[in-house]
Amino acid sequence: MKFKADNVVAGRYRIESFHLEGGMQEVYRCFDLALGRVVALKTPREGIVDKRFSRGAQMGARVVHPNVAATLDYVEEGSNRCLVEEFIEGVDLGRRLASDFIFLDPSLTAWVVHNIAKGLQAAHRVGICHRDLKPSNIMTSADGRMDVVKLTDFGIAKLAEKELEAEIEKFELDENTLTSSSTLLGAVPYLAPECWNDWASAEQPADIWAFGAITCHLLLGKPPFGVGKGAIMKMAQAEVAGKVELPPPEWFGQHLETAKLEQELWALVHGCLQIDPKLRPTADEVVQRCEALCYSATPRKVGVITTYPHTYTSGRKANAGFISVDGGDPVFFHLSEFFSIGVKPQVGQRVSFGTAAGKPRERCSPVLLLQSP
Repeated sequence: MKFKADNVVAGRYRIESFHLEGGMQEVYRCFDLALGRVVALKTPREGIVDKRFSRGAQMGARVVHPNVAATLDYVEEGSNRCLVEEFIEGVDLGRRLASDFIFLDPSLTAWVVHNIAKGLQAAHRVGICHRDLKPSNIMTSADGRMDVVKLTDFGIAKLAEKELEAEIEKFELDENTLTSSSTLLGAVPYLAPECWNDWASAEQPADIWAFGAITCHLLLGKPPFGVGKGAIMKMAQAEVAGKVELPPPEWFGQHLETAKLEQELWALVHGCLQIDPKLRPTADEVVQRCEALCYSATPRKVGVITTYPHTYTSGRKANAGFISVDGGDPVFFHLSEFFSIGVKPQVGQRVSFGTAAGKPRERCSPVLLLQSP
């Protein structure tokens, strides 16, 4: 680590703690002594020095939108290069998918991708391409709905371009190099075909491909082509065929109330995953399609199923049960609102859910099965 707690950078940013490490950067939680606020300080990892970092900071500062982490400052002090960004309480979408969600139900997917699309639109409107869009570069709040969704690392993505381009060239000579590059390995599932053919020519349509791959990941619970070398092979096969053919998630069609939304989201995925970049929608068009989606944006809670199936006083069992949050009053849910992959409700399962009015108790809708803690 370059900095320790209580170090002060540029006479202004006091290091509070090391926050996390990415493929290209170290991130610290800092306190801005001048303005009295918590900020994120990002600096290239040891051994990574490149003028692209300052250029990336300048690019990031041009994107001003609620769905994009704000670039606040750029500091050069001695050999240190530091990008100061808005600090977002929460975790990145990649970690949420790895530790919390098995997949996302249609309404939650629509909510998340609508926010991603708006952030991407803001970048594209000022002529900026992210080029490294993936779940780990999307920050979310830690609540059940992910109320806050923000794209990050437009500046770091510029720094990553050189490494990604070099790693792609190495991979073409020796496929075994893939496992040695965490930057390339993490990007593979979301890289558009043109990125492999000519990295320098990849432009904004590559971000749209990544958006489609992320949307697919949310619905399937895994990237559309998998990960690693297998993903590259499947993408190459699709490129030869001239089209992407993906079967819809196996849970599609089980919920009448979201059937239309499921179809629209899957059509959006296929629209973005066009082999020919010219056939992909623009960010403006993606936002328009997201705005036309009819989905529930109700806040979500995380709770545990405490009763299933419910037994009436007559002894009859119903395809219904109750969910409790921190021992509070249980909330009613019906099997028709339960989203899972081949698993029925069971006592003790952790779920994310919204609530709707009901008598004598509120009713959960939808109920999304989460990973076990």
